[in-house]
Amino acid sequence: MLIILSLVLSVADARPSETPVRASFGDGQVLMGDVRTETLVLTTGAGVVDIPLSDVGEVVPADGEGLAEARGRVTVWLRNGSELRGTWTDPTLAMRVKVGGEHTTVDLPLNDLQRFQLQGRNEWASGPVYRLKTAFGDDVLVDPARTTLVVHNQFGTFEPRLSECTRVEPVGATDGEWRVELSSGTILIGNLDNNALTVALPMGPDHVSLPLADVVSLSTDNWQPRVVQSYNEYQHEIVQEHQSVTALSAGPRRARRQGQRSQAAPAMAPSGSDDAWFDRSVLEASKAQ
Repeated sequence: MLIILSLVLSVADARPSETPVRASFGDGQVLMGDVRTETLVLTTGAGVVDIPLSDVGEVVPADGEGLAEARGRVTVWLRNGSELRGTWTDPTLAMRVKVGGEHTTVDLPLNDLQRFQLQGRNEWASGPVYRLKTAFGDDVLVDPARTTLVVHNQFGTFEPRLSECTRVEPVGATDGEWRVELSSGTILIGNLDNNALTVALPMGPDHVSLPLADVVSLSTDNWQPRVVQSYNEYQHEIVQEHQSVTALSAGPRRARRQGQRSQAAPAMAPSGSDDAWFDRSVLEASKAQ
């Protein structure tokens, strides 16, 4: 009996856990429920990558209003702000939705999907970061401690970790020679190994590798959250505006302020909670600065 019980527990533990998700569609419908999957498979310019669902913040069509218009191409936002662009491979999702005290399984009509959100707080880097941009539209954070560059020149072969580098850039075209400046003061100019760049990622797939011709830039960035008013302050302002009879007769200047606050509202929702729906607004605005 004990052996049978142990087998049952082992099988149950092996099943993927239920992940809360929120799916928004072009006709205004929103489904809240959960899925049983652990990874999102994306076909990118760097090949097929498996992304742990726990690292995903949201998925949006790369172009157009739904996945049909985008021809299946999506931008996957990770919770640390990395953007991976590619084709969502086999995106059939069975979602459990609870209505009337019962769970109903729904196959999501992904062609009309506008936004697929998960839960979890934003993960901000504690200091300067390296960002890799590619010709395919990817814009990802790189783990400098686990990324090693292999540089060949007339002096030999050097393998500095990216964490030792203060600056890394191509001398001309990205598939030619690269200039690598180290914190020690050493400056190396040479070709990268196999004419390709392989970097480790702190979130998402463990690493990505792509030809140097597809690299747009690899640069450092002091990327920090924007300073925005607190969610409580925003809520208080909205209440005050609804209570004020003068709000209806506001002039163009006040209307513009209201529009700005309304547009920024999702970014000011309390994102410190792990069970809040992920919203990329603050990350996106900070990357654009």
